[in-house]
Amino acid sequence: MPQAEQLAAYERTLLNGPSGALAAPAKLGKQRVDRRYRQTGPVAVRTSSSGAGAAVALSPLIDSAARAHDIDPLLLHAIARVESRHNTGAVSHAGARGVMQVIVPTAARFGVSSAQALHDPQVNLLVSARYLKTLQMRFNNRLPLVLAAYNAGEGAVERYGGRIPPYRETQGYVRQVLAEYALLRSLASQSAVPQ
Repeated sequence: MPQAEQLAAYERTLLNGPSGALAAPAKLGKQRVDRRYRQTGPVAVRTSSSGAGAAVALSPLIDSAARAHDIDPLLLHAIARVESRHNTGAVSHAGARGVMQVIVPTAARFGVSSAQALHDPQVNLLVSARYLKTLQMRFNNRLPLVLAAYNAGEGAVERYGGRIPPYRETQGYVRQVLAEYALLRSLASQSAVPQ
């Protein structure tokens, strides 16, 4: 299956669930969906058809960054999906930028000091992959801690005794990325997404 079709299958799985049946919409009644929730809520809530196209377009760069730093490309895809939906122009309220939502102080540790440079997907992905490799070594490849540190910083994980910090955002982030990663790995094992 060509890569574009494989990522489209991934997108359909997110929208429709593993059974292929369209998931029932949530009943919100008169409650308003908070703007922040829509941006940070479950992946299925944030899914759009443009996400698969962006993922396909970025796949060669993701694969290259993953190879350069011995990171699973599916992990980079999962993080990019949760962080920005593969949006190279994304900017968070905290100033994190690009597809992997890197902040300038983190990028500076790896020789990139320009906020604008972080919108270049190749630069952003290489910095992120290098940072993830650093976190993997620091936290003995314990993925939940690596992800918590990527989201909240290494210091936060260490302050809480090598545990995921009790921050709602970080705990949700770790769950989301692990779920995305598990889905991608499952689809890859079924030959739905290239490794």
